[in-house]
Amino acid sequence: MAYIVEQIVFNKSTGIGVDTHMHRLFNDLKWVTSKTPEQTREQLEGWLPRDKWGKVNMIWVGFGQESQQQKEKILKKAFVCSQPIQALGLLKMVGVDLKKEG
Repeated sequence: MAYIVEQIVFNKSTGIGVDTHMHRLFNDLKWVTSKTPEQTREQLEGWLPRDKWGKVNMIWVGFGQESQQQKEKILKKAFVCSQPIQALGLLKMVGVDLKKEG
């Protein structure tokens, strides 16, 4: 998580902070094929342009947490966003059971 603190405090990104939520998420999306969060970080940094690392840190950590721990909350957000069909499709891709959670 030091990479996220670095991004917030110093507006600098020297790496992608990958927690267990992001690790599962990026494997579900098939962006990586890894067994550990560290492997996920290394693979992401291997292909994702460095100037995108900070945005990944800020956007995907919250998305990963909500899509795995606060499913009802993220479903409500999906329904009211500007592209609900696409949002629901993304949630389905990362393992949110729309019938069970909705």
